[in-house]
Amino acid sequence: MALLGALLGGCETYFVDPYPPELSTLPREQVVKAQDVPLVYGLIFDLHVPNAAECTRVKQQLTAAFRTALLPPGRKGMELSPWELSPGCVQSSFRSYPYSQYADQLRQAEELFGRGRIKPVLLYFNNVELPLPSSLREDFINLQNGGSNPPHVWALTTPEVLSNTRFTQSAPWTYSTDPRLTARLEELARVQLPFIQFEQPPAEGFALFTPKELSGVREFKGCTRPSGLDGVNFVYGPQSVPVNAAQPPRFQVTVPQQEPVPRNQKLEPLSFRFTLEVCREDCERFFSTPEGELLAWNATPRCFLTGPR
Repeated sequence: MALLGALLGGCETYFVDPYPPELSTLPREQVVKAQDVPLVYGLIFDLHVPNAAECTRVKQQLTAAFRTALLPPGRKGMELSPWELSPGCVQSSFRSYPYSQYADQLRQAEELFGRGRIKPVLLYFNNVELPLPSSLREDFINLQNGGSNPPHVWALTTPEVLSNTRFTQSAPWTYSTDPRLTARLEELARVQLPFIQFEQPPAEGFALFTPKELSGVREFKGCTRPSGLDGVNFVYGPQSVPVNAAQPPRFQVTVPQQEPVPRNQKLEPLSFRFTLEVCREDCERFFSTPEGELLAWNATPRCFLTGPR
């Protein structure tokens, strides 16, 4: 009897479930890339040209050049209504920038393309060798430093204007008939525009499994969890989650909030890597872990194949 008891005890000590869970690991990776954002821009004319016909010609030349450079065919975006700080190309000593009109147009652009998904570019033209009036200078300072979405302001202007006013980018005004008058800013547009930003993950999240994988997985656990990863219709973690083919599991990633930046900053893609442990059969049975434990897989909140977490 003692021998029989010892044998039985030995069988219990080294018991192996004849139908252990059918387990495997699945590495997952979701990459979030940078994408072009719609280009929203506006022109600000502050010219002094005594000849009315020449005034019209210069403004048409500038409008056509930057429309071609900033919104070529196929690029998504919009041109804001132009601003005339010096109507008729006659500068006065008391000039100001109509911020409220700009704000109204910006709201329209954000309604069209999405708040936080655009970064406006304003192009300012001034051909007079005089510093800006203090009121207009303050307007440009406030425009570039205030509000929830301050624009980039590029200036095609004279050294005297640049002597007391700072712009995001600038190029020298030469003379109105110069065929290369706009060349410097056009080159900047080719290098920096359109702005880029990380793509927005879909509101419904990403599929956790491919259709082929989904047909064979009964339950799963999340073994590793990068920052910013969550389940959409399940709680992500080491506990077992049954798979419902009618409502396949989906996950979401959180992308850091960042305003659009010039494309030459080259945003590196964000990569979210994680590992799942999946069970295809007998998920409620016992499994002998690498640590020598015998545990019911779907009743134990940890991954077995990768060790404790």
